[in-house]
Amino acid sequence: MAEDHTIPRRDLLAGMAGLGIALGSAGALAADEHAAHAAHAGHAAKDAAADRPVSPRLQELIRTASDCLQKGRYCLSRCTDHLAAGTGLMAECQRGVMNMLPVVGAMADVAGYASASHEDMAALATVCARFCRACAKACEPHSPHHEECQACEDACAACAEACDALVAA
Repeated sequence: MAEDHTIPRRDLLAGMAGLGIALGSAGALAADEHAAHAAHAGHAAKDAAADRPVSPRLQELIRTASDCLQKGRYCLSRCTDHLAAGTGLMAECQRGVMNMLPVVGAMADVAGYASASHEDMAALATVCARFCRACAKACEPHSPHHEECQACEDACAACAEACDALVAA
């Protein structure tokens, strides 16, 4: 004989009612928390930083860092192709680009947020310029032969200069 796995209608309705109360309570708590968060002084008053324009130096750093990332990825691809073909001549170039990309990526991200203190931006820009110069130096021997390396070298030099300008400000 088969077992009866049905739930009595009364128990099902009671369970659904309990679930409705629980969900309603959770919704009320979320609404209360949202209201409290919205009334927080930082959100109730207009944020002065939102009205502050991004400085031309920071705009230039964002632009050059983005360009450096793009050109660096092309260079990395060229280096990888050569290494995969058994030519080890571009290993130093590949290492330079691989080390530069995450640092410049961090610089581009932080600069794009435009919310870090000048001291923190200057510290990061100093490090970024160092990695860009190391990458440019590693690309230099290959620049006459590979346009990707030349473009990466030039982009790294421009990013390093933009970093230096931000630090000097």
